[in-house]
Amino acid sequence: MSKKRRYNTKSLYFSSRITRALEGILDHPLTIIEAPMGYGKTTSVREYLRNAGVDMLWLRVYDNGAASFWNGFARLFCELDDNRSQSLAHLRLPDDDISRHEVIKLIKGINLPGKTVFVIDDYHHINIPGVNSFIELLAENKIDRLHIVLTTRIAKFQRLEEFVLKGCLHHIKKETFELMPHEIMTYYKTCGITLSESEAQQLYADTEGWISALHLIMLEYAAKGSYTPAESIYKLIEKAVYIPLPGEIKEFLVTLCIFDCFTLKQAIYMWGKENAGRFLDQLTGNNSFVKYESRYKTYHIHAIFIEFLKEVLERKGVSHQINLYRKAARWFMENGDYLSARRFYYECGDFDGILLALEEDKSNDYSVLNKELLKKYMAECPDKVKSRHHRALLIYAMHLFVHKELELFHKTCSQLSVNIERDEGLDPGMRNRLLGEFELLLSFAEFNDLKKMSARHRKAWQLLNQPTTIYDTGTNWTFGSPSVLSLYYRESGRLEEHIRDLKEAMPHFNRLTKGHGSGAEYVMEAESCFNQGNFENAEIAAQKALLKAQSGMDENIVFSAQYFQLLIAFMKGDLSRVMELMNKMHEGMTGSREDNFIHTVEICEGCIYAYLDQKDRIPERLLEVDLGKPRLRFPAYPFYNVMYGRMLLIKGEYLELIGSAEHFISICSVFSNLLGYIYTYIYLAAAYRKIFREEEALSSVKKALDIAMPDKQYMLFVENCDYIGPLLKKIAAGGSYREDIAKILTLYKTFKRSKEQMIREYFTEYKPSLTQREMEIARLAAAGMTNIEIGKQLFISTNTVKMTLKSIYAKLSINSRVLLQQHLSNLG
Repeated sequence: MSKKRRYNTKSLYFSSRITRALEGILDHPLTIIEAPMGYGKTTSVREYLRNAGVDMLWLRVYDNGAASFWNGFARLFCELDDNRSQSLAHLRLPDDDISRHEVIKLIKGINLPGKTVFVIDDYHHINIPGVNSFIELLAENKIDRLHIVLTTRIAKFQRLEEFVLKGCLHHIKKETFELMPHEIMTYYKTCGITLSESEAQQLYADTEGWISALHLIMLEYAAKGSYTPAESIYKLIEKAVYIPLPGEIKEFLVTLCIFDCFTLKQAIYMWGKENAGRFLDQLTGNNSFVKYESRYKTYHIHAIFIEFLKEVLERKGVSHQINLYRKAARWFMENGDYLSARRFYYECGDFDGILLALEEDKSNDYSVLNKELLKKYMAECPDKVKSRHHRALLIYAMHLFVHKELELFHKTCSQLSVNIERDEGLDPGMRNRLLGEFELLLSFAEFNDLKKMSARHRKAWQLLNQPTTIYDTGTNWTFGSPSVLSLYYRESGRLEEHIRDLKEAMPHFNRLTKGHGSGAEYVMEAESCFNQGNFENAEIAAQKALLKAQSGMDENIVFSAQYFQLLIAFMKGDLSRVMELMNKMHEGMTGSREDNFIHTVEICEGCIYAYLDQKDRIPERLLEVDLGKPRLRFPAYPFYNVMYGRMLLIKGEYLELIGSAEHFISICSVFSNLLGYIYTYIYLAAAYRKIFREEEALSSVKKALDIAMPDKQYMLFVENCDYIGPLLKKIAAGGSYREDIAKILTLYKTFKRSKEQMIREYFTEYKPSLTQREMEIARLAAAGMTNIEIGKQLFISTNTVKMTLKSIYAKLSINSRVLLQQHLSNLG
């Protein structure tokens, strides 16, 4: 090698092969760039996109945290559409088909200014179920002007070859990034070093074209005028990058290597000196292994360098590491990131710190990932430490109940009871408050026995005499089910008593939880009245529920009340009102912070279209959802199966329905959900009849009648008379349930007439045409404009826009702007 006077070792070089490969990004919806660490994936993509004249959304993944990944994903869109960005954040990570499609709808609604490339850097850190499926679905949708790029060390996708053949995927592999000898010569010349062919061949033999190794060798050569061949990458980093640094900066980097990324304030806190900012300026200015992300105001150390620094940290001994982790945990505690605080307390074995962070955590993250982490921490936490943290055990037990970890829940409750009893240091006031919170916790263990639950609530209030500070009143009271009756109807012949019990119980629960669940008692009353065919009283009770829920600001009860208003409108044959209410529910779901509402609205929509026999309008994803994975809490599963079973019927999946019945029954049996039992037996009867097994069909429908008729729950049978009508007539002819079946068949005439009227008027091949003004508003709404923006553009009031959209939805028998977009797209 012959030296020039000046070197520019930070010069970037991209071979023509790399450039050609990267050009394919804009020709495909998805590009996966797969190569080991240090091959220049990130730098190549960033520089290419900067020069390509596209809008770039960049997300770097630092760990396997589902929440941090999804929050970062959602934040990327805030500058383009803040409302949809917040909606994405509220939905949380989509882990099933329903939520994935909901996210796709939101992203499709974002108005991209031009060609936009969304990069997920270091994608290999993600090991979260469902994320790959979401990325695949995003690619398959081929959203206009949106291109996705994943940089990863390894691509763990099952359908890579299929996606390449479909033209959905551009796959760039390691070989593209390996520099050939002539490219090594060009690279070094760009940096001010001239190589002979033999020297380039030797470097290629030593590095196999690995750009990081070539760069480090260049640094060594620039400093010494020579290099030592065949050294490991870590030795090269040590010699070329680490050793030349001043001693204090070395210590500074070792202090910060425990973070995936960090802010200036974080660096000052950890280092303990104000010169942290000066060090970072020096490092980012002179060292290509420390980068600054101006968008997020964070620094990160290159993955190769950080691994080397962690080895240095290990050599400093366990005591030094523990002190560093503990200080990091305190930083996260002081800044309200309790999930990260628990992680760092765990790294230094500080279980008191873990439980303190749990007690301080007000976010109540009920995700599966958080629950699994808590289980891990608690399993290793000594009992002596647990005995000092009663509130932490209360919170932990609530997580266990929500996720149906009932055995561990009861074990934790027993341990908590003993701990409180033995704690002689508790003053009477604090003891009572803890016992009051414990009583509220135990009320969930009594689910769904209303008398026992209410007794616990009254006792909890006597002890607390103030609202709970443990139970998250933002949690969905109905667990995501639109039906309250499905949750609390547990004994045949005692439904009216159950409703009275709920009316007596709710005031005690409301004051404990600042109004949580307001109106639930009237929803249950509305359901019972509706099922008995008493539609007038059902409508009155639903309105009471709606007003009480709105005053108590309980969105999930609002959804439940709206669903039964929707069913009442259905019985009147008023599909315009049905669609109006469905649209309200969709709008409410979009603005909600509770991700379970996705399924609540989808279930309601699925039921309505299933009653109308509109197989093609039922979202296919509802049938594809794994029965164990809908984003609902366990008590809501029985009503989910009500919708699912009816859909299987109208799809003609009779054998699958019969095969699923045992699963449906097992879910209902956990909390004795009678509504789920009744519907399951009705669906079984319908399916058996369709495959000509009359005896089993009659037996199943008799089981349903035996449970439902003591409480006059007629509408469950009415909704399915198109399948079981002949069976009911045969049973009545045999002398059983004659009056009840006569009532069912009478109600069915009304139901059938309304259903046929709506199908005739709204579900024909030819839709009513839109007026010129309606078409104008429809196009603007489909383009993503808000009602206010449409009104300003057309010089009409917002209310006029709102009313016109209602008319459009009714004419087209749709209930959302996404469906409106699809309709206009079909029109061309």
